[in-house]
Parts: sequence; structure tokens; C-alpha cells
Amino acid sequence: MERIQPALTSSQPAPPPQISLSFSQLHDFEVCPVRYRFSQVWGVQAPPDELQPAHVRAVGSTELGAAVHEALAAWHNTGGDLLELYRGPELGREMLTRYLEHPLARTRTLAVEVGFNMAIGATRVRGLVDRVCEVDGRVALIDYKTNATLDADLLESYSLQLRIYGLAAKRGLLPGGRDPRLVLFDLRRGEPRDVMPDDGLVEQRVLAASTRISAGDFTLGPEHANRPCQLCAYRPICSDARKVL
Repeated sequence: MERIQPALTSSQPAPPPQISLSFSQLHDFEVCPVRYRFSQVWGVQAPPDELQPAHVRAVGSTELGAAVHEALAAWHNTGGDLLELYRGPELGREMLTRYLEHPLARTRTLAVEVGFNMAIGATRVRGLVDRVCEVDGRVALIDYKTNATLDADLLESYSLQLRIYGLAAKRGLLPGGRDPRLVLFDLRRGEPRDVMPDDGLVEQRVLAASTRISAGDFTLGPEHANRPCQLCAYRPICSDARKVL
């Protein structure tokens, strides 16, 4: 085949690179395209938690979230003592103690940290489901959150994350069946929240973002007026940072 295909000349544009998105990258782009460009296009590393301002650290530590998720994955996979498995800040231990009191903690686990990679249009979308379990005879996909607050905007964003997982299940990319229950579990308050699937919304949001990313369009619009610049690690070097008192 290589012998009969004409060689690319300088006048022939190279094909655009395929866009690959995780939910967190999609969320970053939707909240602030400039932040996405810093992290994903320019590859600027954000400082670790301990080097960020105190008001940023107070919102929620990545160390806390990682430690809680690691303990939950190990416990649901192999059993044992959840609190002994935990290695992280004391706040996480309080969350896990509260979680153990919820019936969802004792349901049958089918898999933990299950990855997938699917195509939506020309874009690859990848994800990692915290837990697949069985609740009242129906398969459920569980996503655990350790956020200090879950306001309406965050709940809407995290609902999209679970809907992405639901679409992956519908395509047969996750264990347990094609019509799972979607559950966001708020570990701070020990509360599960059910999310309704919406495949059309998933496709719309992914394609809208990937089209702009492919075109190199990282401009800010009215929808970004309330972007959380005061919590962004790139604020000191960002010329588009809002002046927030």
C-alpha cells in the first residue's frame, strides 16, 4: 500500500490530530478553555496542593480524594478492614466511617476501577468507573465524590460524567449489562444521588468541545463569566484571570 500511495507534499495539510478526552478534561474545557489550554495544549504543570494558596487547598485536596478512592477500591476488591486500608488525611477516615453505615457499602461488587475508551464522532472519550455493583437486583455504576461542596453547577457536571459512563455501558463496554443505574455518592454527607441517562446530551457536549479544541478555539465567552479564577492554580500566570476580591 505504501508504494501506491502518493507521498504527502508540503502543500497538503496534515490531518488534524484526533482529540481524546477524559471527563475531567472535558469539564476543564467547559469551565474555562484557557485553563484547558494551559494544562492540555501547552503542558503547563499545576503546582502540587502544598504549594497552592490556603484558600485553594481548603476547597478539597487531591491527596484526600486519591487516598479515599484507593482505600475504597482495595476494600471492594479484596475485603478486609476499610479503615485500616486507608492512608490519608483524617477527614477521609470520617467519610469512610460514615460510608460503612450506608447499605450501598455492603452490596455485591462486580468490578472496581473499570476503564473504557469509546468513540463519539471523531473524538475518543475515556473514563474509569469507581465501582460496578448490584443494588436490588440491578447493576449500578457508582462514582464517589469527596468535594467540600456540591452546588448545582458541580452536580450538573458530575451528572454528565455518570451519563458518559452510562453510554459506555449501553455500548457494552462495561460489565453487568447495558442499562445500569447511575449513582453519584457524596462521601462528605453519606448520600447517594441517582442520575438519569441522557446519551444525546453526552454526544452534544463532547462534540461541541472537541470541535472547538480541534480548531484551536480557546476564547472565553459569556458562559465563562463566573469561572473560578480564585481557585485556579494557573491564576498567577494567566492574563485572562478575573479580578476577584
